Amino acid sequence: MTTVRRWWIALLGTCLSGTGIAASIGLSPEGQKAAAPDIAVNSKGEMAVLWVDRAPQEKPAGEHNHDRHLAVTDVYVAVSRDGGQSFTTPVKVNASSGAVWGQQVSRPRVVGTPNGTWHISYAANDTHPKLQKTLLTTHYTRSIDGGRSFESPKVLSAITDQDMSGVIHGGFASAAAFGTLVAAPDGSVHVYWIDTRHMQPDSDSGALYGTSSQDDGKTFATEKKLIDTGVCPCCQLTAVATARSEILLGSRRVEKDSFRPATIMTLSRQDKTLVGRQAIGGEPWQIAGCPLKPTVTAVHDNRVFAAVHNGGETTPGVIFSVSTDSGQSFKSHGIVHSSAAVSDAPTIAVNGSKVLLAWHAKVGSAPRRVFYRLFDLSGEAVGDITELDAPPGIAQYPAAAVRPDGNFQLVWQQADRVWATTVSGQ
Repeated sequence: MTTVRRWWIALLGTCLSGTGIAASIGLSPEGQKAAAPDIAVNSKGEMAVLWVDRAPQEKPAGEHNHDRHLAVTDVYVAVSRDGGQSFTTPVKVNASSGAVWGQQVSRPRVVGTPNGTWHISYAANDTHPKLQKTLLTTHYTRSIDGGRSFESPKVLSAITDQDMSGVIHGGFASAAAFGTLVAAPDGSVHVYWIDTRHMQPDSDSGALYGTSSQDDGKTFATEKKLIDTGVCPCCQLTAVATARSEILLGSRRVEKDSFRPATIMTLSRQDKTLVGRQAIGGEPWQIAGCPLKPTVTAVHDNRVFAAVHNGGETTPGVIFSVSTDSGQSFKSHGIVHSSAAVSDAPTIAVNGSKVLLAWHAKVGSAPRRVFYRLFDLSGEAVGDITELDAPPGIAQYPAAAVRPDGNFQLVWQQADRVWATTVSGQ
């Protein structure tokens, strides 16, 4: 970033500071291919924005090459320590160049803990030591110096002798991917992923595995199987923590006759099931394949808010659901953007009095754009659907977090760059 551009951003931030709203800032460098952003805000008010950089991919030679779906992707993080008015120069996270299997439907995740540590998990390419075939494993790394550098990644998922390369799309021998990450108020850090190790050649569902750290990411417990089957194998997991440090985990369930409802389950601090997977509602979606759609979640006291793209609706799109009993049951409030030809990729956050739901959608002949709407804690809409004030062109894949001032920080993919702005939560 040039000195002039930094001065211009700082000036805009000063002019807008009286409203608590910062100007939109392009975070990823021009000329790169940034995608799949994620954002976290820690208790100090610092923000970390993560994205993947898609380097040009070279297809390996060979008619039957199991490496043809290797990712050529890196992960970058930029940090703000002044309320989103400016961000640091992006820092590369992964040690091995081009090793991250990151994309819009399998985003790397970032969370922060109160002592200033930034935690990151992602799926990465590995090679099976015996089979000499590619596989996907779940990796974790952290920064203990405020995002200035990251430790060498740890591999959290075990490598088995399973060979599913003739079945899994992409030719992987096995996969531990489509995962998520969450930090709880008690200081524990939890990583979850979808695992193929129990899949059979005729199976269309995966298992759910996880592990946790009680020492701020320094060490992790041995992985633990939480669900052995019935998990949609390529609908990314999502997770949030309650004030009691329980975990709400979003996933999609595989049911008889190819129905795949979006669900939320509740786990204890020790990753024991407290409430089994509860469907969030909406019209049943029957699909002979993987929807590639995550179920996003936010929580405040005993209220759980969830959103997901549902292809079973008359007009397929994002639906919004609310639970008033800590996730034991949900009421669907239906499609959130009925006038859109298609709406997808929701993100959700709650500041204690308002819920922000954002998504991307196509309206008429316009390109894909990011929209948002505020709701109260009962799930009733507050104000109208609003298009994000973003630069012209395609805007998509938003991610949201709550700032200490009660406003919402929103990041999104704008063409091949990642941008950030603030949305009022008042």
